[in-house]
Amino acid sequence: MNYQIKSGHYSAEVSTLGAELKSFKNEKTNTEYIWYGKAEFWYGTAPILFPIVGKLKDDEYIYEDKTYKMNQHGFARKSEFELKEKTKNSLLFVLHSNAETRKMFPFEFALEIGFEINENKLYVSNKVRNPSDGSLYFTIGAHPAFNLPLSNASLEDCYIEFDKNEDLELYSLEGGLLEKETKKYSLSQGNRIFLSKTIFDDDALIFRNINSRSFTIGSTKSDYKLKLINTGNAPHLGIWSKPAAPYVCIEPWHGHADFVDTNKNFMKKEGIVSLGANEVFETSYQLEI
Repeated sequence: MNYQIKSGHYSAEVSTLGAELKSFKNEKTNTEYIWYGKAEFWYGTAPILFPIVGKLKDDEYIYEDKTYKMNQHGFARKSEFELKEKTKNSLLFVLHSNAETRKMFPFEFALEIGFEINENKLYVSNKVRNPSDGSLYFTIGAHPAFNLPLSNASLEDCYIEFDKNEDLELYSLEGGLLEKETKKYSLSQGNRIFLSKTIFDDDALIFRNINSRSFTIGSTKSDYKLKLINTGNAPHLGIWSKPAAPYVCIEPWHGHADFVDTNKNFMKKEGIVSLGANEVFETSYQLEI
């Protein structure tokens, strides 16, 4: 089921399946900023990645000498969330651990995803609560996809601009897993990555331990800009699209896929978040036109 919120000329729509953002739209100009989720390219729109980001080696991990199976990006994106609160301009969804999640993930948790719209700004918040007396281990990430190209522009005119200077190392993927060896990745003038039909031929661009916390999608042919800002101190970033597809994903992550040489120990997984008894982990991002 989908729920809509509005503020001024802007609206947002969210599905209870995955608490996934389905639309952020200027209704006056009929401009949709979120990818439509067309299956010919990619069915997703803005999934929540939890309790893992990326892929596990052999789709499994080990915790307390027991092996658990879990598919790429975890189960939250395919889980039905409960609508906890609704106002004219805000929504709050929650997913609790249950018998099905415990088969894949033997931890107690409550995952809350909030949305609040204020004119041309959409604020998305994530909270992970640990209601147990033990520790909770997880990774979490956002995966919003944005429509391209922008008005009066080709894909090659569009860019992603980082808000800080970066000394980037690009991680390659082998079967969905991170390789240890990296290569330097230089931004264009103005801290930009220019898009093209071939930039994702080798899969996503993945960067760890970056400085930037805000990113702008723009083009050289117009003043239009879509900003993804205040990304909750997420240290890692994925940028991805199907090759030549008319969208791009900007993905702030707390965690990432396994390395190819992992020993599968979940507690020692690189990028893992450890949450103590009754503690709360919070992260967020904001979209601004």
